[in-house]
Amino acid sequence: METLPDNVMPSFGVFMDETQFWVMHRRKYYGPFDYQWSLDLYGIELLYQREKYGECCSDEEFFADLKPYCLPARVSEVATVVSGTVVSCIFRCIMSQDRLQKITENLKKLGLERYTISQKQ
Repeated sequence: METLPDNVMPSFGVFMDETQFWVMHRRKYYGPFDYQWSLDLYGIELLYQREKYGECCSDEEFFADLKPYCLPARVSEVATVVSGTVVSCIFRCIMSQDRLQKITENLKKLGLERYTISQKQ
């Protein structure tokens, strides 16, 4: 997790604010991405700009389709990794402060370490 000074704007990153996040790709923000519990409370719905784009009911059942939004491929990839990691952490009862470390680890594993995590203070 990284806190950036107000006058520094990275080219790539993920900005977290509570449950929402934005992906910065080439100095342009995409989002907000968010989640909410399904009405039956058995799954989690994934949202992009408040519109459902996917859902997850367990570790084995994860569906996400950002294609209709015509996002850059890297933005979709980063958003899917972040969303999937958050959902996995929720199902495993991992605290929110520890989720950021998991997101960073997963981005790094996939060669996406340039997307540094910053969080609203």
